[in-house]
Amino acid sequence: MLDSKSPMKEKIQKLYEHFLNGNHFILTTHTSCDPDGIGAELGLAFLLEKLGKIYTILNPDKTPERYQFLDAQEKINFFKPEKFININSNSTVVIVDNSELKRILDINQYINPEKSNLIVIDHHDGISDFPGLFCFPEVGSTSELIYELIELSGFEPDFNTSLALYAGIIMDTGQFKYRKTRPRTHEIASKLLVHKLPTEEIIRKLFEHSSHLVLLLKKDIYSTLEVFPQHHLATIEITKEMLNRYNFKSNPAEGITSDLLSAGDVFISAAFIETENGMVKMSLRSKGSFDVRMIAEQYSGGGHTNACGATIKGNLKQIKSEVSEKLKELVSQSK
Repeated sequence: MLDSKSPMKEKIQKLYEHFLNGNHFILTTHTSCDPDGIGAELGLAFLLEKLGKIYTILNPDKTPERYQFLDAQEKINFFKPEKFININSNSTVVIVDNSELKRILDINQYINPEKSNLIVIDHHDGISDFPGLFCFPEVGSTSELIYELIELSGFEPDFNTSLALYAGIIMDTGQFKYRKTRPRTHEIASKLLVHKLPTEEIIRKLFEHSSHLVLLLKKDIYSTLEVFPQHHLATIEITKEMLNRYNFKSNPAEGITSDLLSAGDVFISAAFIETENGMVKMSLRSKGSFDVRMIAEQYSGGGHTNACGATIKGNLKQIKSEVSEKLKELVSQSK
């Protein structure tokens, strides 16, 4: 349990009061939702049900197939204008695991111009400031924050809620490897495991979901690998031709950017992925204090200090060259 005198406990208490005082809520997360966003949404849904509140989980796009098992009760909705036209206009919009309004797409229409009906719960640094912004950058996952709310309320999360929260925690802490993993993170995980969660199955579904075609794709991707030892940087390319060769419409090898950091002397990794609409998706990862998010933000992207990305219009080779130089400069400045 959080220390009653800690600043974090005070912020959690203030956040909890918003849910006590409100009646109608819209819960959402960023586009291309991940286990932490899903876990936070489902954890909040559990809390609101216990408090007797009315809510709708409304995401800007569909849940990726490999994460759908987290929503066993099918509480998450995909936004369709004709279906949700009659949502209560006085609803409070709650965004979890994201503080960038552009990443919730059409859900923005439910936020009033003054943002007085908006609450943001995130573990990234907030990009703006308003009364409903609750960011806890010292915490490794948003799911941990939602657990704190549930514990504060005096309720005990059920099996499905515990599973979703646990998945969110292990995903965003890198299975407890990332530097924001705290003693409290392990304490929360242990409390969720009391519900006899199928941990092996959860790990398998989250991280071992690919076919042999992904192995062949990775072979092609690694043929583009460039390593710059002096700058502790590794880069890869994923072209449309590679994806089409194995009939992939999107990149199924998302974890490959992080895999590059398994080399002890690689501190920053970057992947550049071509899309069908002439855009290039950039995925950046780093170790320690290397803040790659500042590079992503130069291209209207965002995310974590050590894990972020952006979508850029242009030629893959040119973008890769330009970004690589900026990443090299980032390393040089730290020496």
